[in-house]
Amino acid sequence: MSQRGFTLVELLVVTAIVGVLMALLVGAVGAALREADSCTCMNQMRQIAIATIQYARDNDDALPRSTHSAMAYRAKPWGYALCPYLAGGNYTGPGPAWDAMFNGIYRCPQDARRNKWSYGKNVWFELTAGEILEIDGSNAGITYPSLSSIRRPSATILYGELGSGSMADHIMAHFWYLGGSPEVDSKRHGTVSNYVFADGHGEAREFASTFDLKAHIDLWFPKRAR
Repeated sequence: MSQRGFTLVELLVVTAIVGVLMALLVGAVGAALREADSCTCMNQMRQIAIATIQYARDNDDALPRSTHSAMAYRAKPWGYALCPYLAGGNYTGPGPAWDAMFNGIYRCPQDARRNKWSYGKNVWFELTAGEILEIDGSNAGITYPSLSSIRRPSATILYGELGSGSMADHIMAHFWYLGGSPEVDSKRHGTVSNYVFADGHGEAREFASTFDLKAHIDLWFPKRAR
């Protein structure tokens, strides 16, 4: 009794089907990994936001500063100041413990850059009255250095994702009024980026939903966030 084998055409059809299935599987796995990375990033950012709130509660309501102003106030920048609240112990300088934090909770899995901060603190909270006056003449004398000074914590961005080659640990959102380019990686997670707010919650958003002068949208400036 003879056995019938695959014809060349049948073999090619099976090979093509397997190829299509493999392509679909690889695409699905890739999408799942990117979604997992986005969730990891959001979780890290929320931990940083909650640590910031805890820091403020332990420091007379004052928010930690970034390198934008920390040196002038003889304070540790936020990345170092928050170490005790993120199970990293007190910052004691470069070394294995710091490297683990910098490349762990401070590093978005989708950030392809190296030796740069993945997240930046909104610098509006550190501006002096004079700096704010340059942007908003009706805001004379009002600054936002503390949690209680933020009128709408659930609408005001505390940290965003850094991009554009930024070496800083902060986001100069006030410069955008003067024509500066946003240093936010607005599409780190597909068409969106992750943001955490002054009440500790996080959201994945398109950048235009956080800042659009023509539409009068600004979730970075505490006065206008809503």
